Amino acid sequence: MIKSKNRKEISLDNETLAMLQIQAEKQGRKLKNYMEQILKEQANSFELTDEYKAMMDEMLKKHEKGELKFTAWEEAKKELFVK
Repeated sequence: MIKSKNRKEISLDNETLAMLQIQAEKQGRKLKNYMEQILKEQANSFELTDEYKAMMDEMLKKHEKGELKFTAWEEAKKELFVK
């Protein structure tokens, strides 16, 4: 399956770019490829905190009991983006 990619522009100082370039060369990679790889690794290393898990468990319990009120996105847009 081919994944679509989005382009994002970032601004880094010359010293940071130089350090990244050295690391990329050590791994036999181009700078762009190296930066993409370390960003993917960082994104995939994300772990939920115990506090977040507890909060989400509580929200799910409230949802199951019908204690949560939701606003449809279309309604929220109307309220948020009133001209």
